[in-house]
Amino acid sequence: MVLLKKASHIVIESLERFFLWWGKFVATHPYPVICTCIIITAVSSLGFMKFRMEHHANLLWIPANSQYNVNEEWLETYFNKKERDQVLLFKSENVLTPEALNKMFDIYKRIEAINVDGKSFENICATVPIADIFQTKKRKKRQADLEDDSNSENVSYYDDAYDFWADEYNEYEEDTEIITTAERINFNKYGNKSVNNKEALDTVASLPDNIYCDLVTTLNEKCILTNLLEIWRYNEDYIRTVTQQEIIDAVNILTRSPWFGYDVDYSKFLGGIERNSSGHIISARTAQMIWKLRIPDDVEIVDSQGSGLELELADKTTLDWEEEFIQIVQNMSTPDAIALPHAAKSFGDISSDAIFFDAYLMAGGYLLMFIYTIVMLGKLNTLEVRLFLSISGIVSIFMGLGIALSISSLLGFPYTPMHAILPFLCLGIGIDDMFVIVQCWTNMKRDPTSLGLSIADRMGIALKHAGVSVTVTSLTDVFAFGVGAVSQMPGLESFCVCTAIGLGSIYLLQVSWFVAWMTLDEERVESGRDGLLPCIVHRDHQPSACSNFDIGAVVMKYYAKLLSSTIFKVITVIVTVILLGFGAWGWTGMKQKFDPVLLLPSESYLREWIRVQKEYYPDNGWSADVYSGELSYKDLGKINDLIDGLTNLKVDGKTLRDVDSWWTKLKAYADDKTKYTSWQQFANEKDFPVVLSDFLFSSYGSKYKPHFKFEKELVCNKGAPAIKASKFQIHYYAFSGPETHIPARSAVTQVIETVKSPYTFSHCKVYAAWETDEIIGYELWRNVGLAMICVFVVTLLLLCNIPICIMVILLVVFTLTDIVGFLHFWGITIDIISCVNIVLAIGLCVDYSVHIGHAFLIAKGTRQEKAIEAIATIGPAVFNGGLTTFLALVLCSFSSSHVFITFFKVFALTVIFGLFHGLVLFPVVLSMIGPVYNLEPASLADSTLTISSVSGSSKISPGSSASSSPKEGHNNSAFIESENKPHILDQHWVTIQNETTT
Repeated sequence: MVLLKKASHIVIESLERFFLWWGKFVATHPYPVICTCIIITAVSSLGFMKFRMEHHANLLWIPANSQYNVNEEWLETYFNKKERDQVLLFKSENVLTPEALNKMFDIYKRIEAINVDGKSFENICATVPIADIFQTKKRKKRQADLEDDSNSENVSYYDDAYDFWADEYNEYEEDTEIITTAERINFNKYGNKSVNNKEALDTVASLPDNIYCDLVTTLNEKCILTNLLEIWRYNEDYIRTVTQQEIIDAVNILTRSPWFGYDVDYSKFLGGIERNSSGHIISARTAQMIWKLRIPDDVEIVDSQGSGLELELADKTTLDWEEEFIQIVQNMSTPDAIALPHAAKSFGDISSDAIFFDAYLMAGGYLLMFIYTIVMLGKLNTLEVRLFLSISGIVSIFMGLGIALSISSLLGFPYTPMHAILPFLCLGIGIDDMFVIVQCWTNMKRDPTSLGLSIADRMGIALKHAGVSVTVTSLTDVFAFGVGAVSQMPGLESFCVCTAIGLGSIYLLQVSWFVAWMTLDEERVESGRDGLLPCIVHRDHQPSACSNFDIGAVVMKYYAKLLSSTIFKVITVIVTVILLGFGAWGWTGMKQKFDPVLLLPSESYLREWIRVQKEYYPDNGWSADVYSGELSYKDLGKINDLIDGLTNLKVDGKTLRDVDSWWTKLKAYADDKTKYTSWQQFANEKDFPVVLSDFLFSSYGSKYKPHFKFEKELVCNKGAPAIKASKFQIHYYAFSGPETHIPARSAVTQVIETVKSPYTFSHCKVYAAWETDEIIGYELWRNVGLAMICVFVVTLLLLCNIPICIMVILLVVFTLTDIVGFLHFWGITIDIISCVNIVLAIGLCVDYSVHIGHAFLIAKGTRQEKAIEAIATIGPAVFNGGLTTFLALVLCSFSSSHVFITFFKVFALTVIFGLFHGLVLFPVVLSMIGPVYNLEPASLADSTLTISSVSGSSKISPGSSASSSPKEGHNNSAFIESENKPHILDQHWVTIQNETTT
């Protein structure tokens, strides 16, 4: 302990000697210092040449080498996603009515009419081959006209007059007039009892191979547009004359799409379904309408779409089309027929716009912070107001911020959405340093013996005390954030590195740039120049009593009396224990959940879309694809085992709601259309390629053709080339949080890894968020733990006092416990936003305690006296720093954005609990069990300052722990034994000892 005492003395003494010299130097040469700061900032800004932004979730919040990112790179090669879904939810009392269907058709027509850069939906849509080669047919006029829907079941597709080749092989015009006829809905063909469908397939199978291939390879592709209107093939006459019974029959009977020819379950389009006693659908509250766009390969991608979980890049035409889609749907929505759009761009736009729109709240907070800073740095009179000094201090903070962004860019770190809160953090800590410096200057000026000193000498004395304090807090902040560089999350790593550089830069600018401007401002005051218009000179200025009123000193005077009360100390300890108990209780209930939906404002159209989706489609979760590399007939056994394993997960009703695999359909095709009785019979080198090729050109498997990547082009009536990659789709249930989606994904992964088939991984955009959920808790507590260690080590190295360091760490732990616990009661979970903010909270709450701890160490007297002097000398600055932080974010409480609400809640609790523990609990604890020894200063011959006074030449020694007084420490009149010793707050913090020059 004796060794630590000496070390503490040496460290603090060395720092005080340095800052004594540095304060004099800066005050003597303010303009060179200012110019140097400008030059260094300008040179550092060259790093902006390498500035870049990153908004992809997978490159921000999961490890760069994670399996997700590895899979993303593989997908870029084989299955680069070019499609964008646009989903509309239509809601009314009953969507299965003619009125509702007509409203949906009106919306459909308006969207079909969208034209952007000369392109409509048909020009930019994703397409799929139609599966029914007999969808378009022509009949001779001798055939009777189409019967009405009531007897449509009697119409046969296969009468003698039917001409299969009317479209493709009509080389010679017949004299007979050809007219097109069609049925409203062919329930025989597309219904669940389709006898004619089987006959059609048999007819197709009997066609010569060359004719069949000519047919299927020349089939038109159709835009992917899915909704109830396809039942009537978007025929306006049919839709305008539809009856409710026809609608009910269609959704209950049809099993294949009359538009595409694929199998379909129209009940899945509906939500809020009501069934009768026989189980048939009789009404529904919602219906889905889906448009799918495809991004061309040769267009310029717009890479500035904000940020989002499932960010899909697109070209300008597509984005403009989606914007018109959103506007049309919103404009056509009515109270009795609600239409809610969800475009691919919606999430990124709304979440980014919410942050930008609410940024004015932050700007308003910064304005409040700035006004309060002006008021508290100076006095409320035109001479001593510190307007320009406050501006220079704010400028220094933004200079430091610019240096941080530039240097971090030079080091290769990107700018992320989380960097948006960096100005707030830098302002909060930077202004705190400004208050400490000005507070020390004010304390020094209260000493009448300082009247004979020059501005440079007085600045040296003020900075000697302030410099040590801000050095300790700044270094702890830098290291507390610097440990974020070891994070697995690139976004957090980039933010923490930039923050550490920024706080270090701001610290250096505060003790140079700000001190230089403060010197100039003090010269302005002494010369009587106005604080608002320096060209005006005040002669014999007499400040009003109001402007001289120091509310901080008065408050601290009464607070010091409270600090002497045993009752107050007991109450403080009891309140602390109660708060800590509630905090610990809340901590145990804290949930870890990253819900991207919370990034959307509660009143946004997309938030309403999600609410309706969850209410009426509760089982509809995310869809993922399972991917393979090369596969052949040798792998069919393992593929079969894989599908069986995934199907078992579907049976349990907790993990998967559906498995849509080409393999299942291929086996059905082989059973129905080939001579094979089991799949093992064609699992050979000769037969498998042929069966696969025939399957992909059939109505069974044509929709799976895009799911394969072949070495060569797939040709009809020839064996399929070697498969380079393939995929199939699985559909999850809707999960409530990590406690359900993490086991579900783990179950899927376990099945895939156990079977060891060519299908090696599943992938979905939401996996990035799910992986974040898996690591966010570990990352948070690891970074908090490392920050605590850094705070302890740095504080110990600079203060060399173990009891003080332990107390500081315990206070930080108490503060964090209270913050996390009360966040739980306030409805916040552990996610990316709250995680980063909690890490930031460490840097702020450390400052409140370290300032008091350092002031206690350099104070003299008993524990009680040292605690009172500490709170008296630095308490106002600490309180002002906390209050400015609170003012900066108070307006965020009015935001509807989850980001700003979380921001407000975390930092409001940080300020409240940080100030309570730093200004209330810490002095109480120090007054009871704080270290009692005083620093033993050594003689410092070079710390004396020679000045000229009106009474003669005097050598004046700055009152400090480095004084050469024969007494312990400096001769502070606050601790002179006297019967008439006034209260500590009526005395001066720094007393200069005069030594008569001989």
